[in-house]
Amino acid sequence: MTLTVNIATRGRPDLLVKTLEHTMPCVSRKDTVVMISVDEDDKDTLGALNRLPTDDRIHVSVKPREDSRGEKYGRALKEHPASVYLPTVDCAPLITPAWDQIILDAANVFPDGIGCVYTPMSNHHFPGLQAPTAKLVDYLGHIYNPEYPFWFVDHEMDDICRMIGRYVFVDIAFPNGEWRPSTTIRMRHLKFWVHYFHLLTEERTRRAWSIIDSSEFLGSKSYKALLKNQSIVVAARSAGINTNVLENAALIEEQRGDKNPVEDDPGYLRALKRAQDKLKAMADNHELDHMAPNGLPPELFGAT
Repeated sequence: MTLTVNIATRGRPDLLVKTLEHTMPCVSRKDTVVMISVDEDDKDTLGALNRLPTDDRIHVSVKPREDSRGEKYGRALKEHPASVYLPTVDCAPLITPAWDQIILDAANVFPDGIGCVYTPMSNHHFPGLQAPTAKLVDYLGHIYNPEYPFWFVDHEMDDICRMIGRYVFVDIAFPNGEWRPSTTIRMRHLKFWVHYFHLLTEERTRRAWSIIDSSEFLGSKSYKALLKNQSIVVAARSAGINTNVLENAALIEEQRGDKNPVEDDPGYLRALKRAQDKLKAMADNHELDHMAPNGLPPELFGAT
């Protein structure tokens, strides 16, 4: 088995260098790939690449900036295919010795290779990092969903892994909270994205059920039925989490939102437009009637 790490970075070269300085001494395997996904317009990071640790396992990818985090993490699939993928960020150094081997050992627990390795919880709801196996990625069609420009990608992965009952924790330390920047890149229109995530609840459930129903997914007929029966609990948990986010959306955006002018970020605007168009198409096809019996609020299409 092999592991590819993909560190998504933008405009934080000092953090990136520091993260790698702490991470690379703890890599134990010669075949572990640590990708650095850099945007070709990120002059600050490009100018700091000569400060990265000297290590053949570090591979720098420079490409045009994608519209979403999921797309950026997807670079790994073409550039460095592996048995397990670890999408991470430039402010989360992995400081447990042999953390790469620990992840791969844990991934062996899944009898059919379908699942996700979790690091310890970073809050009451989600693990700090998630490492899906290649087989899970094959079923999903991506490492992280390319529809979301920020957040929500790990929430979606968690929902699906809970529904299929395929996640395992490992004890790997990283001081993410201590290093985390004060703002979240591309966090805008938080209320819209919360609604969007909620309205795609059934889509996530169908995707999870398609994995459970696949011939490759090991488990008795009764076990698979039991897993599918639990999906309502996962949906209710997600709704509860996002209700709290929705109630505090204005404050969250004020404290951690992207302060750069949205008109300077055409990629984000494209992702937003695609999401709005998807909701409109679903509404026109009456797919959301039971989710929004009084119709979708017009402001969803204005992203307010």
